[in-house]
Amino acid sequence: MTLISVVIPSYNHELYIQHAVESVLDQSYKNLELIVIDDGSKDSSLSYLRSVNDSRYTLIEQKNTGAHNAINKGLSIAKGECLAILNSDDVFYPDRLVECLKRLQNGADLVASWIEVIDDKGKKRGVKEGWHNMLPWSITTPKSKFSTIDDFTLNLLMTNFVSTTSNIVFTRRLYERTGGMRNLRFVHDWDYLLRAARNFRCELIDKPLLKYRTHQTNTISSNRAWMLFEICWIYAVHLKHFTGKLFPHHIGANNLSEKNDFLAKSINTQGNDKVMWMLLQYFDECEVIGREAPAETLLDDECLRSAFIRHISS
Repeated sequence: MTLISVVIPSYNHELYIQHAVESVLDQSYKNLELIVIDDGSKDSSLSYLRSVNDSRYTLIEQKNTGAHNAINKGLSIAKGECLAILNSDDVFYPDRLVECLKRLQNGADLVASWIEVIDDKGKKRGVKEGWHNMLPWSITTPKSKFSTIDDFTLNLLMTNFVSTTSNIVFTRRLYERTGGMRNLRFVHDWDYLLRAARNFRCELIDKPLLKYRTHQTNTISSNRAWMLFEICWIYAVHLKHFTGKLFPHHIGANNLSEKNDFLAKSINTQGNDKVMWMLLQYFDECEVIGREAPAETLLDDECLRSAFIRHISS
């Protein structure tokens, strides 16, 4: 029976962490392990986490190093053939792992689902149906966007419709080839999904299997300029890897105009095209002089990163 490993990165979510943990341990699928990485919580989270008594449960406490590092720590020690992540303020539906495992066993390497959006009190605010609704910006010409096409990867290029690391379940072979999360504060999940989509089959389950909680302390609300910079970084890093999908080799002149329209109206840097082009130029220059991994270096260098963020129009 397939072992599924679930990793919860926990940080100062004393109001929600018990709901998250119980939603994993109470899954209808029982052959699982739950690894909680407490990333230096200062509230009462640890009191609860230390009290959990289940043979499938492991708690690791560490100093605060950020969500992506906490996730990577958990994934690095996970033993499962399939891997899942749950943020400490979100909740799995009882049959989530069963439903996702079916898809993985039928050939997918990564699956996500529709999500039920809830507020800080757990009240339902709506259901996000993948790329079909609740997009992060308004659609002025809906017939000319990727969202009209039933294609996981194209829609992933338009926006992170998966919405959260809590909404991905994937195979070990994908993890071993793709690696872990990179040092992105707001879009490490989107970056991971695009890296996975280059080489693996990704699918969306068309029913909600996750409760995604919105509240005032969500990371996405903390620094808009930094978030917009990371969106530009995503496009500067990833678009080139999907040229064959955006512009197939057999495309004719008659179809090029339509392809350009779809691309122009689907890729949205929120008015920060100039920063994306600055990033592209910077990466090209680094390649010319032989500097290794400039995209990752930029994320780790606060001074260098700030040189781009200061040009963001938020």
